[in-house]
Amino acid sequence: MNANRPSLFARIKKHIYQQWMLGSQLVALDHWPAHEDHPYNPVDRLNWSIKWHTLANRQAMRWYASLKVVEILAAAAIPLLTATVSSSPATKGLIAGLGALVVVVEGIQQLKKYLQNGLLWGQGKEALKREYYLYRAGANPYDNGHPQQLLASRVEQIVGQEVSKWADLAKGTGDSPDQHAATDPHHDTAHGHGTK
Repeated sequence: MNANRPSLFARIKKHIYQQWMLGSQLVALDHWPAHEDHPYNPVDRLNWSIKWHTLANRQAMRWYASLKVVEILAAAAIPLLTATVSSSPATKGLIAGLGALVVVVEGIQQLKKYLQNGLLWGQGKEALKREYYLYRAGANPYDNGHPQQLLASRVEQIVGQEVSKWADLAKGTGDSPDQHAATDPHHDTAHGHGTK
């Protein structure tokens, strides 16, 4: 076996972090400052934002689904063990441990708000993609005047509104992304996206 080759555990850990959890890809996107030697192009900012939102949404939803699966399995095992296994101290300890695991996993979900954040970032991604397609097609509101300046303004408006919603969620004072959409005057509820 090659001494310089990482162990199987190290390779699996690296794969999980980079590919499944998407952490390194998000970190790479957040490299700052931006390249000052290139002229500002709002389409570059839009593409960057769409990529970030896609990765952040995917990561949050993966965490949410994984924690829910663990929680459901642990919760389902409790009555099964209670009904089928003897009432030895070891079994009681296992059942208590599973109950504690359910509480801890639910607490993590409440603290990190993976579902809410995933939905918020997914909605942000769709709003940004909508702007991209309107801009590329030269459709209203990009069909007159200065489309690049308008695109820059609208992209920053979408990102700014999303940051405010995220801050509300983080403080625990915010509504769900769907409730924000319902109170947003620029949101087209019939089609599930903004009308900005």
